[in-house]
Amino acid sequence: MTMQPLVFGFLVGGAILSVGLFFFFSRSRVRERLNLEEKPDLALSSSQEEKIWGFLPQPMVEKMEDKLGLSKGSAKVSELKKTLVQAGIYRERAPSYYFGLKFGLSIAMPVLVMPWLFGRGIPTILLMVGFFLMSILGYFLPTLILNHLVESRKRKIREGLPDALDLLVVCVEAGQSLNAAVKRVSEEMKFGNPVLAWELGMVNLEINAGLEREVALRNLAERTGVEEVASLCSMLIQADRFGTSLAQSLKVQSETLRTTRRQKLEELAAKTPVKLVFPLLLFIFPALMVVIIGPATIRIMENLK
Repeated sequence: MTMQPLVFGFLVGGAILSVGLFFFFSRSRVRERLNLEEKPDLALSSSQEEKIWGFLPQPMVEKMEDKLGLSKGSAKVSELKKTLVQAGIYRERAPSYYFGLKFGLSIAMPVLVMPWLFGRGIPTILLMVGFFLMSILGYFLPTLILNHLVESRKRKIREGLPDALDLLVVCVEAGQSLNAAVKRVSEEMKFGNPVLAWELGMVNLEINAGLEREVALRNLAERTGVEEVASLCSMLIQADRFGTSLAQSLKVQSETLRTTRRQKLEELAAKTPVKLVFPLLLFIFPALMVVIIGPATIRIMENLK
């Protein structure tokens, strides 16, 4: 009886995987290029290719996008792209994959999990509740993973920022320009903190491509989403605009950053006794009471007998 739900779950999962692979390979870039080479007269423009969604009619796709707020350039998609960039995901079709995962997992999770619960004597109402809970979990699971990636990337950038500031100060005081200093710091931190090194290298590439330094620095602050990086970029923009000493400004920013980190650590240390109250009351204090009062209680009971 227990093998039937298992087999059914594997069959459903295999069917979903087969359908996904079919549509993926049917829309592969290699096959599209081969078809265009065989039939050059039927070549479509890039704007027309982006509007084709497999077997769905284009008016239905546009209506669904308008209803769900997923049309290209909408506020929801723009905010999602910003979050994906902060997580280190720069693919153009990443929002489509993200929404596809949300809706796909909301259907696949109940289908794959519910067969394990059938035939175990569980009431129908609990099965329905479990179905909706698994559907909600599948819908919000990509969001939870994305938020975790964003926070992990921000933490890595914060950890490497003080060292990057120190290296910038050394490079600027040695006579290098800001662009050369940023490039050198990105090369030096490639192994120690690859996330921050990649972001600094991106700034250097944007400046070399002809983008203004102020715009490139603002893009850096927007890509990372870290307050300390945004403050550093604002300071560099002001120093470049008003002609102040760049080395002195970087030193002040480094000292301010280290002071802020020390204050946050002191704040966390001050909160530690309050957080330890509940573990002490629930786990440590009862064990101590048993060890201290237990022998005395046993002797008192023996004497009373």
